[in-house]
Amino acid sequence: MRATISFEADVDQVNVLMGALVKQEAERLRDVAHLLSVGKDQEHKVGEKISTGLEMVQKIAHQLSQYKDMLESFERSKFETILPQAAAQPVANLGDAVANLNKFGNFIDRLNDSASEATSGEENDIPSQEG
Repeated sequence: MRATISFEADVDQVNVLMGALVKQEAERLRDVAHLLSVGKDQEHKVGEKISTGLEMVQKIAHQLSQYKDMLESFERSKFETILPQAAAQPVANLGDAVANLNKFGNFIDRLNDSASEATSGEENDIPSQEG
């Protein structure tokens, strides 16, 4: 089973991270070398060990090839020209936008005035309780 892992890292950490991954593959290669170091007591398993070792080496080579491609792609992207992105679309008519903002502001002012008048009117409707 295989998995794809995606994450972000600081640009200056890419080589450090890739180095750690390559080191892991080097450990796996050492494991293969150890597996293929057939002792006298395991001579009857030589064919099995070669098959297993070759399968492991092919997987490691495939993984290292992917790491190499990733690093080459990263290095290329650092030096390629980045095309400028299109700017946000300008407002078609700035005067219309300002007029709409003013209308909205007037609407809010009227709401505030109505609320203010309603509050003032309520205070005048309260009967006086003088003695």
